[in-house]
Amino acid sequence: MMKFILAHWIKLSAVIGAAVLVFTLATWPHWHYLQALALLNLAVIFFHFFEEFEFPGGFPTFSNTLFAPKDSTPDIADRYPLNNMSALWVNWGTALVMYLTPVFFPDVIWLGLVPMLFGGVAQLIVHGIVNNKMLNTWYNSGLFVVVFGHLPLMVAYIAYIERHGLAAWWDYVIAVVLMVAWYVGVIRILIPKLWERKDSPYPFAPALMEKFGKLYGKRRGV
Repeated sequence: MMKFILAHWIKLSAVIGAAVLVFTLATWPHWHYLQALALLNLAVIFFHFFEEFEFPGGFPTFSNTLFAPKDSTPDIADRYPLNNMSALWVNWGTALVMYLTPVFFPDVIWLGLVPMLFGGVAQLIVHGIVNNKMLNTWYNSGLFVVVFGHLPLMVAYIAYIERHGLAAWWDYVIAVVLMVAWYVGVIRILIPKLWERKDSPYPFAPALMEKFGKLYGKRRGV
């Protein structure tokens, strides 16, 4: 099972996202509004993975050559520092912990704010400003879903909790602290370190690595 998931997790992300989206819309009247938004956000994050890695893709090459190259060289850019296994755990782990948990606890506002701020603010900064500046372009894979998925969901979520007086200032503070802690501690350090090897047996498929050149052309000699 793990071998199958590892080989197909990117395409499965699109399937999961579509399934969650259809399920949420079909059962909308049965959910608390904040739960429904959390479910939609969960669907969107899976679409985000698909956009980054598969269509139009290019993120594996970008990550290992421009974004976090460390001491990576062209011959191991398909597996170091990020590889297919660490990418799977980083992305699906974040979806299950950060995005799925608020569905079960809609009254815990700071918990619901974590993925909303992560998708609508942090991801917008990274994809809308940082990545575009590094690539000298106006678009990078992942930005479309952020702008048309995460951002409007965050606005809807915050508008609702503010309109109904559900949030205190410390909800936002806790959410930001947890968001940063997860990003730095888990996404950038813990999970990558568990699987980071120059001779990793989990390289990205050549087809995934080639998507970068097809989308961006040559960028800084990549």
